[in-house]
Amino acid sequence: MRSTVWNDEIGDHTARLLFETGSYLVDFEKSREDWFLWKSGIRAPCYCNCRYLNRSYLAYEACTAYIETIIRLKFPETQIIVGLASAGVSWAARIATRLTLPMSFVRGAAKSYGVGKLVEGNPERSTKGVIIDDLCGSGDTILSAIEALEWEYKIKTLGIITITNWCFESMWTKFDPLDIAGVYSLTSYPNILKVGVADGRLTKEHADMLAEFYRAPKIYQWPLLRKEELK
Repeated sequence: MRSTVWNDEIGDHTARLLFETGSYLVDFEKSREDWFLWKSGIRAPCYCNCRYLNRSYLAYEACTAYIETIIRLKFPETQIIVGLASAGVSWAARIATRLTLPMSFVRGAAKSYGVGKLVEGNPERSTKGVIIDDLCGSGDTILSAIEALEWEYKIKTLGIITITNWCFESMWTKFDPLDIAGVYSLTSYPNILKVGVADGRLTKEHADMLAEFYRAPKIYQWPLLRKEELK
């Protein structure tokens, strides 16, 4: 598996923060019709909401510091920090402050009034930016943001950093042709599942199933769970 995780130790720590803040949810006791619905339409017994990291100052500061470090080391040419609405905005604002850089954000849809643009903040044109978001799945939202930044302000995207990235093959298909220096995340599902088992939050059996699911979520066939076998 191609990984976006910048540092494995940080990957494990971030995974632990996701569990501790309730950001990573997993419940195999739910009936399948009550499983979590993903943005893509997939139903699964697991779901990740990185917004919940904001409930903990320590978790928020740790993740912010990690992202700041990646930018300083991997993207020293960065001239602007770009968050994606809505979950990436709080991270981008804090990181831009720490780096003393301007900040902008990209809307999911253009406003129907005013200037009607996707990119907010009236950023300086022809600069180099790093995109910040909480989670990357298919990569569609980030790809749209890259295109909007280029089209509206000639901003070149140097890299992409997210809290977690599922590293789906469909994402790499979109990002590989682009002229991007790097795609990084603080954690991904191997770290999350490893920490979940180590901390007693997941059984090894469930972690193995989730690992197979993440490798091909659209075609994965969930086996019968014990509760279902008794019906």
